[in-house]
Amino acid sequence: MPRRNFAWLFGIGLVSVFCWAIAQGGIAPPRGPLQFLKGFPGHNQDYEGLSLLIDTLQHVEQSYVHDLSPEERRKFMESAINGGLQSLDLHSGYINPREYKQFMKASEGSFGGVGIQLTMNRESKRLTVISPIVGTPAYKAGIKPGDEIDKINGETTQGMTQDDAVEKIQGPPGSQVTLTIRHRNSEKIHDFTLTRTIIEVDSVLGDQRDADQHWNFLLDKENRIGYIRLVQFSKKSPDELVAALRKLNEQEVRGLVLDLRNNPGGLLEAAVAVSNLFQDRGKIVSVEGRGRSPQTYEARPNYALMPDIPLVILINEYSASASEIVAAALQDHKRAVIMGERSFGKGSVQNLVPMEGGKSALKLTTAKYLRPSGKNIHRFPDSKEADQWGVKPDVEVRVNAQEEFDYLIARRDRDVVREQNGAAEALEQLGALVLPVGAAWPVGSPAGALLAGVEMAAAYQALPKPPKPFADKLLDKALENLRGQLTRRAEGGK
Repeated sequence: MPRRNFAWLFGIGLVSVFCWAIAQGGIAPPRGPLQFLKGFPGHNQDYEGLSLLIDTLQHVEQSYVHDLSPEERRKFMESAINGGLQSLDLHSGYINPREYKQFMKASEGSFGGVGIQLTMNRESKRLTVISPIVGTPAYKAGIKPGDEIDKINGETTQGMTQDDAVEKIQGPPGSQVTLTIRHRNSEKIHDFTLTRTIIEVDSVLGDQRDADQHWNFLLDKENRIGYIRLVQFSKKSPDELVAALRKLNEQEVRGLVLDLRNNPGGLLEAAVAVSNLFQDRGKIVSVEGRGRSPQTYEARPNYALMPDIPLVILINEYSASASEIVAAALQDHKRAVIMGERSFGKGSVQNLVPMEGGKSALKLTTAKYLRPSGKNIHRFPDSKEADQWGVKPDVEVRVNAQEEFDYLIARRDRDVVREQNGAAEALEQLGALVLPVGAAWPVGSPAGALLAGVEMAAAYQALPKPPKPFADKLLDKALENLRGQLTRRAEGGK
C-alpha cells in the first residue's frame, strides 16, 4: 500500500477514536462532541436542546447506579423521543419496531381485541375510554365512555403510553385480558375479564329491532321520522348508511335523527361520504398543514340521497374526529340542527413517517381539519373553553352522570338480540346481559346479593323483568324539533 494512503487511513482512524473518546466523556466534559458546532455560522437554539439531550445521556451512561443494557439504552432513547412528541400533542408518538408490527396487523384487520377506543385524559393523564364499540366484549361488559383503566392484567397503566396500552389489550382471538376499571365520577374499581374477539361489527344501528331481529329505522311511524345511530366511521359505514336510508325512503320517511353520540370517529373518506348523503353541494371539510397544499373535499350532487329532508344530529362530549367533521359540515351549511353537548375536539391528521428503514415509524400530527366556514375543530393542549374548537350544538341539552349511566344501561339492553331459545340458551344469553349490569349495582342491594350468591338457574327465575322503556330526553327533544319542522313545512313555512 502506498505510504500516502496508509497515512490517510491512519489519520481517519485517529480522528474517529478522538471523537469516540469525546462522546464517551473521557476527554471533554459532558458537553458532547457537538460543542465545536457553536463556531459555525447559522447555529440556533436547536443546538442547545440537542446538547442537553446528549449531556443527559452521557451523565446516565457515566453515573447511573448500574450500566445500561442495550435494551435499557434503547428504551431510554425511545422514551425521550416519545415524550417529546407527546408534549406537542396527545396524538403524536413514536412507534417502535415491536409496536409497528402490531400496528400493521391492526391496519390489516387481523387482530383480536375487546372493542374500546382509548385516549389519554388531558387533566388526569390517565388512560380513558372514549367509547366502547357497540356489540363488542367491552360494550357488553358495561365499560362506558369516560371510564379510566387503572390496570391491564394487573399491571398499572400509570406512565404507560396509549400505544403500549393498546398492544397489551389486543391479542389473539379467544384469549383473555383483565382490565381494572374506575368508573367515571367514582372511586370504586372493578375487574373485567374479557375474551378477545375479531372486532367486526355493524356501524349503522337503529333504536330497536323488529320481529326478525333487524333494525327498525322508522322510530315515529305517525310522523314518518327515522332514527339512525352511527357508532363509528369504517370503510363500510357509507354503504351501510345508504342501505338504511333507502329502506327509510321506501317507508316514505319525512324527517331523520342521526345519532353520533359516543362515536369516536374513524376514516376521513367515510366522514366525507356520510356528509355527502345529506348535502348535494358545497365544501365538506378542508385539510391544511405545513408543507402541503390545502385539500378541500366538496359534495358531489349525484351522491346525495337525502339533500332536503329535515335533519337533527345528536352529539356529546365523546363525539370525536369524523363525527365532528359531519356535524360541523352540516351545521355550517345550515343543513341540520345540532343538539346535545359540545363535541370532543379531535380535528388533527396523523401521518406515519417510516423510520429505521421501515422498521419503526413516527405517528406525527401533520395537518388539521377545518370546517367549511374555515373555523378550527381541533382542541389543542392549551385550548381554553372560550376558544374555537369542536362543535357547539345549536340546541344544548346537558346530561348529568346518572342520566348518562341510565341511558347506557337501557341502550345496551335494547341492543341485545333476544331469540326464543330453550332454557340452556336463554340462561347463556341472560348471563351475557345481566351479569355486567349486576356488577354495577351496589353489593348491598338485593339484586347485587342475588347475582353474587346464587346459582344461575335460580337467578334466571328471580331476576326482575326487563326494564321499562327508557326516556331519552335528548332524543325526545330531537323528535319534538323535527315534528315542529314538519308542521311548519306543511303550513308553507321553512
